[in-house]
Amino acid sequence: MEGALISSSGDFMQNIAQSWLVWELTRSPVALGVIAFFDTLPRLLVGAVGGAIADRFDRRRVLQVTQALAMMQAIIYWLAVEFEFIEFWHIAGLAFFLGVVNTINQTARQSLVNSLVPKEELLNAIGLQSSVFNFSKILGPSVGGVIISFIGVAGCFLINALSFVALLFNLYLMDLPAWEKRRDKQSLLEDIGEGFRYVRDNRRILYIVGISYVVALFGAPYNRFVPVFATNILQVGPTGFGLLMAAPGLGATVASLSLATVKKLRVGVHAICYCVLGFAFSLILFAFSQSFVLSLIFLAMVGFSQIAERALSNTAIQVATPSHLLGRVLSLFFMDRGLWSLGSVIIGTAASVIGVNWSFGVCGAVCAIAASALLFVTRRGPASNVQSPQP
Repeated sequence: MEGALISSSGDFMQNIAQSWLVWELTRSPVALGVIAFFDTLPRLLVGAVGGAIADRFDRRRVLQVTQALAMMQAIIYWLAVEFEFIEFWHIAGLAFFLGVVNTINQTARQSLVNSLVPKEELLNAIGLQSSVFNFSKILGPSVGGVIISFIGVAGCFLINALSFVALLFNLYLMDLPAWEKRRDKQSLLEDIGEGFRYVRDNRRILYIVGISYVVALFGAPYNRFVPVFATNILQVGPTGFGLLMAAPGLGATVASLSLATVKKLRVGVHAICYCVLGFAFSLILFAFSQSFVLSLIFLAMVGFSQIAERALSNTAIQVATPSHLLGRVLSLFFMDRGLWSLGSVIIGTAASVIGVNWSFGVCGAVCAIAASALLFVTRRGPASNVQSPQP
């Protein structure tokens, strides 16, 4: 758990360093959107392949390989910035490479939870895992902002590279169930097709994946544009920017800890839609805030609602999916982050035309309308309740 916290904090430290670096080089919201596009595009391109890999190979080995590759990427980033030969296209290429690595890593990591925890305790386990991940959203950006102020952007990349040592050591020490090699003769494409068919034929999972795609396209890329609010609207420096980036992590950590301790909760489409509505309205409030303190509060509310929606969706899918299909089904769910790429370009382009605050306001409204429509469609249908994991 400690290794995961250190490594995740390093990841978020690198995220804000990358955003700050792009903003300093270009002063362009469109450029921020373009880098976000290259960062998340692999979710769409190789997301399903990552799910098939997680179902075919020893998931611990997959995690060890992906984390080693991510450490190499951070070292290259540090060298490029430290010796001042970094260019915009370098950032795009490094972001794309890490996106491929993280796509495979996330599916393998989440699939591993299901093999370690009984189904009735999945929500608590996912909540606990999310609390560690989201506490790193507070620690990483906060420390990252301070590091940028005192030793520069390059220091963030170096510290992130070092943080992987703890996680790799943790993976080496983990005591996991023996991996059983699959004996079927399906090709990789047949594996992927099987996962698609399962999601298509399961209406409950299809609804959950669908609403997550809407949020990913119109809401989730908001964090890529926080540098614009920090400098142009709220007029705060790197430290203030780090706090703004940390605020959603604070809200997400509260949500995660709440879910980790809950005893009875009906995990269904309706609960997920209410979380999306909370996310949408919080995003709209942040969009038009002129106060730094209120902006921190609204971003914390955004983080709370977003992680609650993700944890409930993840739990519902893991409870309903057979273990031999879990990697592929989860990969289709996590492919929503690939839509962050397109969403980032849309928001960045719209921000250049109508302003970043109005762009956020419109995107929040779209998310709210989609959640309301799904609530209406499922108000009497059996898909409204996926399953209630109760001890």
